[in-house]
Amino acid sequence: MKSLRPLILFTLAAALVAPLAAQAKPAAKPVEPVRIAFVNSAAFLDEATGIKQLVKAMQGIELEFSSTQSDLSLLNEKLRTLATELNKLNSDPTANAKAIEEKRAAGQQMQQDLATKQQAAQTAYNKRLQEVQTPITNEIGAALRAFAKERGVDVLFDAAKMGDALLDVKPELDLTADFITYYNEKHP
Repeated sequence: MKSLRPLILFTLAAALVAPLAAQAKPAAKPVEPVRIAFVNSAAFLDEATGIKQLVKAMQGIELEFSSTQSDLSLLNEKLRTLATELNKLNSDPTANAKAIEEKRAAGQQMQQDLATKQQAAQTAYNKRLQEVQTPITNEIGAALRAFAKERGVDVLFDAAKMGDALLDVKPELDLTADFITYYNEKHP
């Protein structure tokens, strides 16, 4: 009986292990080669070689806000002039304390006005930029997908958004100029 025990244990172990061995391991799915390329969306705004539609939109916004920018620059210059006058008064020992205080109060008020106007201008600019740019960037996004598909590109990166993440890339993978030409032809 003692000699049958190892044989029974072996048979029992084989019976338990057999179903596990019979289960086929799933075959590893082969990895297909992937075509990778990139564009640099910062180049889209280049006035000479960029996407014309986007450049025109940005120029229009700049023109639209040029008077606001001029007003802010003028107010900033007045504030600098006031600061210079205040410094002269402070350095003059015979200066009237009331005149100094009036200039200081006027300067503080002017600073507050400038800050308020700058904030309002920035808010208006950002809102207008969003209104004008969103439809164009949506078109560009769709065109990028179509462009990549036509060229058999599986993964398309935007180098402008990757910063220092791209350490070394073959220049042949840069499709920026090709895409800009492609887009400008389809969207004159």
